[in-house]
Amino acid sequence: MTGADKPTTGGAHGELIGSGRSADVYALGEEWVVRRYRTARDTAAEAAVMRHVAAYGYPLPALRPGPFAVNEMVVARVDGPTLARSLLAGETSAVDGARLLARLLRRLHHVPAPEGAPPGYRLLHLDLHPENVLLSPAGPLVIDWETAAVGPPGLDWAASALILAEAALRLGLPVLLDELLPEFLAFAPPELATHLPAARERREAIPGLTAAERALPGQAFALLPALWERSRARYDAERQP
Repeated sequence: MTGADKPTTGGAHGELIGSGRSADVYALGEEWVVRRYRTARDTAAEAAVMRHVAAYGYPLPALRPGPFAVNEMVVARVDGPTLARSLLAGETSAVDGARLLARLLRRLHHVPAPEGAPPGYRLLHLDLHPENVLLSPAGPLVIDWETAAVGPPGLDWAASALILAEAALRLGLPVLLDELLPEFLAFAPPELATHLPAARERREAIPGLTAAERALPGQAFALLPALWERSRARYDAERQP
């Protein structure tokens, strides 16, 4: 075990309750969880983003005051399923799920960008999809801010659309292509289309993808123009989810 692999919370890690591509989540008592990256990645920038959006009332789990270990952060433990689980269980409809994602993106892009950002730029999540929305008793909360960056809002919409299309292909669920994705696109701003190539490049550049995973962004990219055209007819009438 290398230094980067050793636990950095003094052995306080509890039950492993979640794992993603780059991090694991452990229980830390009843009220908190530890998000721990598997490398020595510094979480300071991610924590700063979370504090910034939280200061403007954006919904995300509370971040416990530091200091943290360099590759960890401690956030409030949230009761409730992910939006993805709720959709698969039929507890949330595809239309309602799409509208929730659209509302969360719009709300995020109304948060003022950090000082020094170019005009028109905002904080972007760049990985906002049903797995990263927790349905808590108090309302939806957005998690996993690892990829957050400052940029044009259209890129955030394009990233989410591409991820949703990839999920539809990977899972083989017609409801995602026939209902959720068209409903989501109906609320997206016109500049989404401009940023789809950049969103595809970002997805293909994720480290550690298998050959099948690396092919998905291109396949999803090919699906979106037709869906986008069908959705544009509804945009002006339903621009507010």
